Amino acid sequence: MSGTQAESLCSCARQIGCAAILGVTCGRDADQSWIMKTTETALFGGGAGATSLFERLAEHDHEQVVVLQNRETGLRGFLAIHDTTLGPAFGGVRIRPYGEEREALEDALRLSRAMTYKASLAELPCGGGKTTLIEHAGLRREAAFEGFGTFVESLGGRYFCARDVGIRDEDLAAMARTTRYVALDPAPGLGDVSEHTAIGVWHALRACLEAAGIRGKARVAIQGAGSVGTWLARILAGEGMELLVADAVAERAAATARETGARVMTPEEILFAEAEVVAPCALGGVLNRETVPRLRCRVVCGCANNMLSRPADGDALAARGILYAPDYLANAGGLIRGADYFVLGRMDSGPSLERIYGRTLEVIAAAKAQGISTARAADGLAQSRLKPRKTFGDLKWRGELHPPALTHAE
Repeated sequence: MSGTQAESLCSCARQIGCAAILGVTCGRDADQSWIMKTTETALFGGGAGATSLFERLAEHDHEQVVVLQNRETGLRGFLAIHDTTLGPAFGGVRIRPYGEEREALEDALRLSRAMTYKASLAELPCGGGKTTLIEHAGLRREAAFEGFGTFVESLGGRYFCARDVGIRDEDLAAMARTTRYVALDPAPGLGDVSEHTAIGVWHALRACLEAAGIRGKARVAIQGAGSVGTWLARILAGEGMELLVADAVAERAAATARETGARVMTPEEILFAEAEVVAPCALGGVLNRETVPRLRCRVVCGCANNMLSRPADGDALAARGILYAPDYLANAGGLIRGADYFVLGRMDSGPSLERIYGRTLEVIAAAKAQGISTARAADGLAQSRLKPRKTFGDLKWRGELHPPALTHAE
């Protein structure tokens, strides 16, 4: 493509001001080879060893990634659909002031894949997707979310979205004005999804405690006192556990401590507390080459997404004898409740959530039998339910959402 043609294409994308084509970055280099080259540099780094755009997407076989851009509203971000082998892609929308566009894209890629694996391990009729929006000073929030809803509606049910980090009630309401494919919470009959997520974490933790031979009153250090972390603290307090809690917002930790009898620690020390269990319940990436060697626990089980900074960190946990409950297995309760209610029409998800206990024991047994980490064992079990080879025909999901989804989103 010539520089003139490419410039015309980018100009068109600006004028349309809606969903841009992934792989098109408006810029030029000296040799005119600027569309893909510029995109790779912008999103994945230049120089020797840089990962190309399509290599990155092919690494975990993502079906579709869309760049969202709207000049009028300031909407910027990425929507990633990882896999629809088992059904429509379910996944939250999050908004954060990402430092770089690359961070937002990587978040969408990692989290959408985790959602696929989460659905697969839970034996749900859905796949994985994720949207990461960039919060910035020029964002006209209400209009941006209405515009995003319009785009979600145009996908015709391939992607069903819900609340994630940074999303407010009014954001969901704005999206629901323009799409049927969004979970409004609290919706009649749905219940508190955060509570369902915490219940699922408890079932995973029960399995880990059993496998690790930990009986009686265990000490649990909860990193993050948000909605799920607080629900987990309530459940564990009811089970007689000794609790430690920390949060970046000191008052949230204090409020959870007052309610549950937990002892407050600082965010800097909670991960390395002397406890049987560490429960990361905030943002991901907390288990990495710097933190894993400093852990003083026997079990890691929480609700945070993407706890492992890289697969090797799961191997490092196993090498240290620390039992890790894979995040997308332990925190599947919210997705299970959403799929039960919106797709399967179930009013009670108790039995579905209890199955997390058995699945966790299955993953632990598979890891032991194969001599691998629980993280790799979980990946293998999740992948076994997915087709080994995908075609463009798979991009069309031919099912229908259960009527409650359409009712509650209208």
